[in-house]
Order: sequence, then C-alpha cells, then structure tokens
Amino acid sequence: MSTLTARGSALMSPWVWLGLPGLLTVGLYAQLFPALVREWAEFPNLSHGFAIPFISFYLVWARREGLRDIPLDPSLWGLPVLLLGLGGLVVGVHGQEPFIARISLPVTLLGLTIFLAGLKMTRQVWVGIAYLAFMIPLPWATLKLITYRSRLFDANVSAFSLAWLGVPVYQEGVLLHLPNITLEVADECSSIPAIAALLSLGVAYASLARRPLVARAVLILATLPLAISSNIIRIITVAAGVYYLGPWTLKTSYHMFNGTVNFLFTLLLLLLLDAGLARYARGWGR
Repeated sequence: MSTLTARGSALMSPWVWLGLPGLLTVGLYAQLFPALVREWAEFPNLSHGFAIPFISFYLVWARREGLRDIPLDPSLWGLPVLLLGLGGLVVGVHGQEPFIARISLPVTLLGLTIFLAGLKMTRQVWVGIAYLAFMIPLPWATLKLITYRSRLFDANVSAFSLAWLGVPVYQEGVLLHLPNITLEVADECSSIPAIAALLSLGVAYASLARRPLVARAVLILATLPLAISSNIIRIITVAAGVYYLGPWTLKTSYHMFNGTVNFLFTLLLLLLLDAGLARYARGWGR
C-alpha cells in the first residue's frame, strides 16, 4: 500500500503534472526555434537569448520548496489564456508573423499552468514563465524606429554633458563633431539593442534578491533608466577619451565591446541601488 501511495504522490508532483504537458507544448513550438536560435547567433545584441531559458527554469526551480506545499487545483480560468496563446501560434505561423507566434509561447505556458495546476501554483511560477519573453526579439520595423529615436536621445544628452564637461562638441542629429574627429551614435551604440538583455538582468536580480516586494519592484522599474544611463555614460567617456587622449581609444576594448561595458555598468548601478534600498528594507517589512 505504501508503494502505491508513493507512486501516486510522485505522479501528483507538480514537476510531473506540469513538466510533461510543458514539454509537449515546447514540442508544439519546436518549428519556431531554429530561426530564433539563428537570430541569437547572428546578432550579438540578441545573444542573451541563449541564457534566458536556463534562467527561466532556475526562477521556477528556486521556488521548489514552496511548490511542494501547494495542492494542485486545476482551474478553468486558464482555458481562455491557453486558447489565446495557441491562437497566437496559429495566426503567427500562417500569417508569417514570427513575433506573434513566438510571444504566444509564454502565454500558452501560463494558460496551461493555470488550467492544470490552479491560480495558487501560478502565483509562484508566473515570473519564470513570463521571463521567457525576454528571449524574443521585437519586430524589425519597430526595433528600427525605436533604435533611431534612442540614438537621437543618446546623442542629445551626450552632447549636452560633453559641453558641460568642457569638451567642444557640435551635434548634428546622431553625429557628434569634435575638434579632432566626428563620432556617430550608431545603431550598435544605441541603448536599445541591449535593453532586453539588461532588463532581463534586472528582473532576474530582483526576483532572486531577498528583498521586500517594494524594493524588488523598484529594482525592476529602475533597470530601464539605469541601462540607458549606462550607455550614455559610455558614450560620454568614449568621446571625452577621443578628445583628450586621441582617436586610438576607439580601438580599445572599452569601445569595441560596448555590450559588455553596458552590462557591467548597469549591474554596478543595480548593486548600488540595491545597497541603498537595503538600508530602508526593515522599515518596509517583508
């Protein structure tokens, strides 16, 4: 009898109850992965996509102790969400809209979780499921428009800051004319290409940090302006280096590996913000 009870308990484990349908869902979406992986490999600013599924799994796995105490309680509220996700897959594939097809994956997984495990279980794992959205690139036309606007913004702030720092500069759109060289805030120098990677960093950091809910929300919301600020700091320091030290500074790792520099700057600013928030954590409570 005890053996049968143990087997029944194993079968009712959330990892089995949700894992097998989850794998079937991933198999249903398998046709989308080859093109998605090619984009991750081809464009360096999208390479964070390789890490997102593993981080997503860890965000769910980190809550495994709490999941054991939550009874499975299937809910019909998940059915419309599940149908919405599957509908997005059908529309995206047949309408040749890869973004719609891809973004429907976390929606389908979310609906499946609610439908099979209930709302209480979903409250524990929804962050890990929603995190998968960070691996999906924005539509090219939308990304191009946002990137250009970001380039203009970065150039405006950088020109103002350089003038304030005493560096002679004349701005012409996305061009920064210095006495000894003209610099362009190019697409790859914009804040936008790395936003998804840096925002995913902020969400993962806030989700894993043992902080009050308010502090974690602040960390997530602050990631976007911190990422933009990091990129502007890099542009300003590169331009100042070119003016004071010479054009050879453009060939240094600091300029060439802008994605890595932005990542480290953003992480540093997040750590500083978190350290500041930690001072008031006791007053907020948990």
